[in-house]
Amino acid sequence: MHDGVRAARSDSAERANPRFREISIYLITLALLLWPLAINRAPFYSADSASYLRGGAFGFNTGLLFLEQWWQSLVGTTSAVTAGADPRAVAAGAVAEAGGVRSLIYSVATYLLRFPGNSLLALAIAQAGAVALVVSCLRRLIAPQLGLRSSLAVAGALAALTSAPWYAAYAVPDIPAGITIAGALALTLFFDRLGIVLRLALVALIALCITTHGSHLPVAFCVLVAGAVANFVLQHPSQRLAARSSLWFVSPVILAVAALLGTSYLAFGEPSLAPKRYPIQLARSVSDGPGAWHLRDHCATERYAICEIFGPNPPRRVGDFLWSENGVRNRATPEQMERIRAEESTIVRRAAMEYPVQQLSRSATNIFLQLFDFGTDDLVFGERMIGGVDDPSVVRNRPDNLMLKTLSEAVIYLSFVASIFLLFVLRPRLRSVEVAAISVALVGLLANAAVCGILSAVTDRYQGRVAWILPVLAIIIWLRVRAEATPATAAKVAIA
Repeated sequence: MHDGVRAARSDSAERANPRFREISIYLITLALLLWPLAINRAPFYSADSASYLRGGAFGFNTGLLFLEQWWQSLVGTTSAVTAGADPRAVAAGAVAEAGGVRSLIYSVATYLLRFPGNSLLALAIAQAGAVALVVSCLRRLIAPQLGLRSSLAVAGALAALTSAPWYAAYAVPDIPAGITIAGALALTLFFDRLGIVLRLALVALIALCITTHGSHLPVAFCVLVAGAVANFVLQHPSQRLAARSSLWFVSPVILAVAALLGTSYLAFGEPSLAPKRYPIQLARSVSDGPGAWHLRDHCATERYAICEIFGPNPPRRVGDFLWSENGVRNRATPEQMERIRAEESTIVRRAAMEYPVQQLSRSATNIFLQLFDFGTDDLVFGERMIGGVDDPSVVRNRPDNLMLKTLSEAVIYLSFVASIFLLFVLRPRLRSVEVAAISVALVGLLANAAVCGILSAVTDRYQGRVAWILPVLAIIIWLRVRAEATPATAAKVAIA
């Protein structure tokens, strides 16, 4: 009887201030996700981290030039500063020097969240905060009856058993891919359970995440379409309601595309989803084989710009092709880079048509390898960001923690396998919306593996950024089933 009284008091307390309870759970989830940051005493870096910071500083300052120029045009005066500074000319010069650009929006976000100093710690915390938000959202939508302990168990499992805390701490735009999938899943499948504020927040978050990397747009499109189809199958809405919800489902893509096209036009005078990109698809085609064979056979006749750099025998490794001392980035002139970008899709398409079997075989192999490659090898302990925003670099000042990475990688893979087994065991207890959520999540994992496996190199980081979604769904569903199996919870649900 005393236990029943205590349970009743606890339930009453939780109902009295649910907002405070949810904020507390969110903050605890965020704190638990920061454990790799706490151990490393900094985010994890790659060479790209310094590029994003440097590009973000330049982009922010160039944006101020655009703003000042626009303001001066409104008031009809011209300052001495803006008179000699054409922002687009400045941007073109920087692109010519760098050979290309990465995500403009993520670069500026990196610059704005570089603190303290240029450590990018605020950026990593913001990424972890976004993960905590979408996971908390999924928990509330799938299992709203979970108590405080069970909710914290979800947070603990997310932090201890999945790749989420590792890639949230990585100062590159990887974890936004997983946030995109989880957010799209919540927006589409649980649309009718969302309030207007949460709908708007999810739309804005998904759109922002899409803009941070070129691979996120096709992944988001696949998940949003799959989620929309699942929603319509489950809900059987009228045509009017289906049209209205479809506008919500497509709005993240529309906003992201508008942002990408707008920033591209503002900076470079040309609307593009991937302005001044590096020729990564061409590098992938060459690495797979068909691109290299096509160039070998046609460099003498087609006069491709890439043949002026490498001749008929380009480097077969993606990194050597793009980033090495003798790679495209360092050897091509600005004029050659523009021609390489213009000819890239033509070469890749012709190579695939000449060698379709080999290209399909290699792409299928890459997708399979990428689907199950999500460890921690790409993350290195003991690195620090040094230098100013104009010339940052990453240096090592402590040895890597190989033992912790090996142990965590084993846990990540085991939890992924265990989540599949758990969902299989729970299949008689799964609700239709939960089956749909698992299916849409699998679409997201497969789409991510396909996009990265076909268009980039197979590496841990590309699948590690999304692999945490399935274990999170499994633990939430398991706790929901477990909670409903207890008499007190079952009675509470029945009364409600």
